[in-house]
Amino acid sequence: MNPSDAPATGARQRLLGVNGWLAIALLVPFIWATTARGDAFPLYLFQTQDMPVIGGLIALLLLTDRWSPRWTLPTARLSFGHVLAAGIAIALLLWLGCYALLGNYPLSRDEHMVVFDMGVFAHGHLAEPIAAQWRPFAVDLVPAFLLQEKMPVGLVSDYLPGNAALRLIFSYVADPALMNPLLVLCGGLALFDIARRLFGDDSRAIWVALLTYALSAQVAVNAMLPYAMTAHMALNLLWLAAFLRGRWWHVAAILTGLIATGLHQIVFHPLFVAPFLLWRLRDGHWRLVLAYGAAYAAICGWWITYPVLASMQAGAGTLGDAPHSFFADRVLPLLLDRDPMTLPLMTLNLLRFVAWQNLALLPLLAIAAPLALNTRSIVAPMFWGALGAILFFGFILPYQGHGWGYRYLHPYLGSFVLLAAFGYRRLASMKGQMADGMVVLLSAATLFGSMPHLVDRTRTFFVPHLALERFIARQQGDFVLVDTERMARTTDGAWAREVVDQVRNLPDLSNRPLRFSSRAMRQMQLAELCRRGTVTLITRADMRSIGFAPNAVPAPHFDAMIETTRRAYPRCFRKAD
Repeated sequence: MNPSDAPATGARQRLLGVNGWLAIALLVPFIWATTARGDAFPLYLFQTQDMPVIGGLIALLLLTDRWSPRWTLPTARLSFGHVLAAGIAIALLLWLGCYALLGNYPLSRDEHMVVFDMGVFAHGHLAEPIAAQWRPFAVDLVPAFLLQEKMPVGLVSDYLPGNAALRLIFSYVADPALMNPLLVLCGGLALFDIARRLFGDDSRAIWVALLTYALSAQVAVNAMLPYAMTAHMALNLLWLAAFLRGRWWHVAAILTGLIATGLHQIVFHPLFVAPFLLWRLRDGHWRLVLAYGAAYAAICGWWITYPVLASMQAGAGTLGDAPHSFFADRVLPLLLDRDPMTLPLMTLNLLRFVAWQNLALLPLLAIAAPLALNTRSIVAPMFWGALGAILFFGFILPYQGHGWGYRYLHPYLGSFVLLAAFGYRRLASMKGQMADGMVVLLSAATLFGSMPHLVDRTRTFFVPHLALERFIARQQGDFVLVDTERMARTTDGAWAREVVDQVRNLPDLSNRPLRFSSRAMRQMQLAELCRRGTVTLITRADMRSIGFAPNAVPAPHFDAMIETTRRAYPRCFRKAD
């Protein structure tokens, strides 16, 4: 053996154990999450959706630790036209899946408020004024994520308007359900542009980046829903493509940043941008960084002010309250209210993130990680930016609620798949064709194994929620009162805590019957509804009858409130049909 080959051989031998160590590292949290018991939504999602995927990944990592099939990645050079054609086909499939698999239904409150805000903006308002007769019922009519929830004077979500506004504009030319699939296409084209710039003629590395992106169940399922995360991902990729092109493309990047910062929460896009600016500062481009800093200070200042402008239009607040309101209402609670379950929740979040990606992503990330120590490489801002986001969200908001994958990392998926391509190049230089075999095998296992499983489990989760929505929608009468007291995990394993998300009204309250949540409703408010008309009750027995929480136990507070009111207004209540 040539002595000059010794370092490479040693590195090759060391790398042969990476997958084995990853399998061992996954095994401990996997055993804990598999055997844990408790009333926690993330734990339920792991045990009913992610568990077999992580178990299969552990087995595949052990298998590929010392062996991989003699398969190779394509070496054909991809053109823009190839990627565009494939992207259009994927976008159309995602659009079809939105209806065929998920019923075009915004299941969570986060998603529904996008549709709600679209209705507000379509009327030419920043916030829909509340008629005086309904102001005392505002949080019963819109029981979560309402702007100025403690003293609402207008109906609009407390999210920034970008995602809803884009979706509304798009709805004037096409089905709004098509917007997120097309954003996946835009993100893929931007990813292709970045990959060609970074990897040049290395077509296999470009294939790895695109395969890792296209075979992400998290990308696919979130694109079928109204979440803002697909827009975050796509706009971050478009921003990075413009940023790397330089010159006048920096103007396009800043304009993209204006939209991306206002999509739904102000923190996501600037947090993504900051490491790349520090990277350029490290190379001495201080004028460029100063220009970006000034632009983003103005952008963030505008979006901090926006919620107060919406409140002012509805008749409350002053412009001078904007910074104080932003920090007092949004920043301080996140900094001061610590979740004692942060570590378990983040463990489940990260397991879920891994399960919902191309199964090749994790080993390729592990192999790319040492490259982040080279501060002049773009790997550094991508890697440390993603790691910083994990630590940041773990500190301020470890509980994500509903999420198909770990959606707080969705804006960083572009960084992750590019890191995977860097990892592939390093692995291929050390293991040769074995690197191709591992990537192809794990990608095939994703396409034919984990993706169909996760999409099917998502569809199964949607079924009872869709049934309850249709049941409520067909009721007659003036008002519908839904028993929304919290439910624990039921003995049959079904999840039914978020019945409150089924309380949905149009922002102008023109729908009939109006829906009300029982969670915060007081006896005197219910009596007032009885004086105004008839109230149809949606009880836990009704939910059980349609398969939603079939073993849910009665709600004593709800039942007592109904019985007390019934004695004073015996003709008020109607049984659900």
